[in-house]
Amino acid sequence: MGNHTTPLLVALGLAAGCGGEINEQPTAGASSASETVAATNLFHAAELGDLEALQQYIDQGGSVTNRHVDNGQTALHYAAWGGNTNTLAWLIGQKADVNVLDNDGKSPLDFAWMPRGEVARELLLSIGAKPGSELRPPAKPESKVESPKEEAPNP
Repeated sequence: MGNHTTPLLVALGLAAGCGGEINEQPTAGASSASETVAATNLFHAAELGDLEALQQYIDQGGSVTNRHVDNGQTALHYAAWGGNTNTLAWLIGQKADVNVLDNDGKSPLDFAWMPRGEVARELLLSIGAKPGSELRPPAKPESKVESPKEEAPNP
């Protein structure tokens, strides 16, 4: 019997708009291809507001804390960008961190700025989300370190 999750993952990819394509070399292992499709579908589903696909991903053992390999963003970043409040609310209910930072130090709130994201922005603000600039530690100013001066020996 074959692996039954691969057709489901491809179907999720089609539903999420990624065309079900797997950009892997033919020699790559089947498990890594499935994992790549599954992770990609998490982000596509979040951005598109496909709550059913997100729920299936989680039901199959996925996590809302997974990060995109290229940018460190979570499904919450993508849902905020897509302006999908149902998806945002569901992810938050699944304990997604509303103040998680991506590789560039941006939080999901930083992505809820498009006109379609205004309601998403209000939702995130209502539960205490902050912009990345408030969450990053302040940059320390560079200071010159002077070497200790030698004192003259006492006679």
